Amino acid sequence: MRDERLDDVRAAATSLHLAERGLADAVRAARANGHSWAAVGGALGTSRQNAFKRFGSPRDPRKGAGTHPAERSGPVTATTERVFTLVDGGAYDELRELLPDDVARVLTREAVLGTWAQVVAETGNLVRCEGTRVEPTGGEPADGPVLGTVVGATTLVCEAGEWHGRVAVGHDGMVLGLLVVPLGAAGLPF
Repeated sequence: MRDERLDDVRAAATSLHLAERGLADAVRAARANGHSWAAVGGALGTSRQNAFKRFGSPRDPRKGAGTHPAERSGPVTATTERVFTLVDGGAYDELRELLPDDVARVLTREAVLGTWAQVVAETGNLVRCEGTRVEPTGGEPADGPVLGTVVGATTLVCEAGEWHGRVAVGHDGMVLGLLVVPLGAAGLPF
């Protein structure tokens, strides 16, 4: 049974991913044309430091090689597992604290808990998350630090079956999307 509301969620998540990719490309082009981090930050409505932290490529003066931002995999995997634990427990109010307002308008209490009720009716409650990992939004596992939106992917082991769970997490740690699909599902929006 296909729910149009979930189609809207998938479409919005895809649009968000494409917009983030376009933004990163635009920032690189602006910098290549000589625009300062202050100008880029101003265009983004943030400080030059925040713009640099999000899009910059610092070089370590001791090695001449690029430095890497702090690893995000630990916080992203923890967020992913927390999200599904909250959903299974019906704790939408706690989940809502992790959602920006525009995402919460789509991932409403009814949309999230109603979808999870269908999962529970078919395979029972969540027993554990297994094999949780971080992927860039393109879908391949990350070998190192990843900037921008990433996906926490996990196997949702329920009482009588398993599902593939995905949580899109923005650079600020906020949840930007949530997806539960059968194992092996292809063509996922994020």
